[in-house]
Amino acid sequence: MFKKLCVIVFSLIAVFSLAAGGGGQSSAAGDNSVTLKFNCSKPATDVQYEWYMRYFKDLETATNGVIKVQGYPGESLGRSIDVLEQASRGEAVIAHVDVGYLETYVNDCSMLMVPYLMQSPNEVLLLWNMDIVKDIRKQLEAKGLHFIFMGYEGSRNMITKVPVRSRAEVSRLKLRCAAAPLWNFTVNVLGGNPTNVAMSETYQALQQGIADGAEGIFGSITTNKWYEVLKYVTRTDHMVGYTSIVMSSRIYNSLSSDVRTAMEKLSEKYMDEFVRLADEVEQRYIQQLKDAGVTFTEIDKTEFIEAAKKAPEAFPKWTPGLYDKLLVAMDAARKK
Repeated sequence: MFKKLCVIVFSLIAVFSLAAGGGGQSSAAGDNSVTLKFNCSKPATDVQYEWYMRYFKDLETATNGVIKVQGYPGESLGRSIDVLEQASRGEAVIAHVDVGYLETYVNDCSMLMVPYLMQSPNEVLLLWNMDIVKDIRKQLEAKGLHFIFMGYEGSRNMITKVPVRSRAEVSRLKLRCAAAPLWNFTVNVLGGNPTNVAMSETYQALQQGIADGAEGIFGSITTNKWYEVLKYVTRTDHMVGYTSIVMSSRIYNSLSSDVRTAMEKLSEKYMDEFVRLADEVEQRYIQQLKDAGVTFTEIDKTEFIEAAKKAPEAFPKWTPGLYDKLLVAMDAARKK
């Protein structure tokens, strides 16, 4: 009987030891290390995918190997929205997602991407550290998602088949956008008619006249070759375009305070670094577009900025009055 009891006890110890090393974590070194899978919507050939992987490489160094990240470009782990859901359930993944997807978990998230909220890329870190934004991030934590950082990817502008000189002229155009309230509102701010088309189908839609134009960062306009169909860029600069990098809050909170601090410091450093890197690449994309025969036009942004102020009407689920408070806080921070 005693021998049988010993066998059972040792068997249970072995089982629990194996369980402790599962789920992407390893305690072999006694450091509770975790390996995360980064699902990136960018292809491996995109320079911005390289930036993200550089961040994760530095993160491994900054955390003494506690956090290790494997890259999966081109959404090779699955659709961004599905991987985001996996993260919310506590799985060892990192999602590279549009902020519009976060609205599914916390309604107020979409206000962080309203056109003209930020007036320059240098305000990314300013917005990130606003008390209002910190509170929104805490709400995401409660939904199972830790917002790692905002990765700036370039200013968003409009490209069309015909030149436009005013918001009234845009009203005659169908502009491609993603099927999300935030992006429909963005097109409304520009004065156009929202036409929901998947990114993978956009080129064909533009070619066939299903849409007369689109909006996006110069990287997307160039790499997706929209310039082959559309020849006029209007510098609306309507949005400081960034993408959210998100992981499981359960996994994040299981890390030691030293590891979490190292991660937060590196994230802030890279938010600034992405602004510098994106500006350099953006200038190259602009030159490529000009070389391809695209005409660039400056435009008075006053009408667009005024239209963007109607955001609370378009998002009735937002916390009442919160967006106005955010605008006031941003203005005050700019003046410091």
